[in-house]
Amino acid sequence: MPILIVFIIVAFGIAIMRSNTKVSFGTRNIRWILGGYTIILAIATVISLSVLPNYKNDQKVATAAEMTKIEDAQTKAIDNLYSGNLVDLDKSFSEKKKWSFPFNEKSLDIILTEGETGNMSVFAERKSEKDGEIEATYHVGKSYIDGVDFTDKLHSPELLLNGQKLTVNNPALVTVSFSRFSPGFAYSQFSKGGHFTQENRSSVIGRDFILLKVPKDIEINGEISWINE
Repeated sequence: MPILIVFIIVAFGIAIMRSNTKVSFGTRNIRWILGGYTIILAIATVISLSVLPNYKNDQKVATAAEMTKIEDAQTKAIDNLYSGNLVDLDKSFSEKKKWSFPFNEKSLDIILTEGETGNMSVFAERKSEKDGEIEATYHVGKSYIDGVDFTDKLHSPELLLNGQKLTVNNPALVTVSFSRFSPGFAYSQFSKGGHFTQENRSSVIGRDFILLKVPKDIEINGEISWINE
């Protein structure tokens, strides 16, 4: 079908240029310009079809307003955590990974290793019982680059329990490479708004943190923030 459309466009352009209708010199120039431009559009169509990527991601691209709303919701949720409020946490963050460690010691030392982006934020809350188990959940917010969601590309941190020491290693950095096709001049010159008035996108680096649930009566040492204590 695309080849047939291109053939029709080229034939139409040639027909315009070879018309035998008697016209003035100025009109003849316009006829050649119109026919030549039609053929150029056909050639551009063929080139565009030949360079399309094999893999196409049809996910919705977020607008700047949507990303601002998401970023504000994450900031508000983090502020609520510092105030001991877990309400609506699942609306701004998703649980990417969970851990469970048997633990029957009287104290726990939490060691945060500093990565390229600083230390991981760790929040903790006490359980109502002493069940001999430490639970940890890694929560991550949405991240966007130029409106494209790449949250699922992010790595999780590493948690290691050795005796009374729980070490939290930051996630490895992720390098994201992608290309995005925007409407070409041949299309955008006739589309609403044109090529140069597209909405300016921005980026959002999602907030993340670890939430610990520890048995009651265990002494915790380390740079953490307590919830409801």
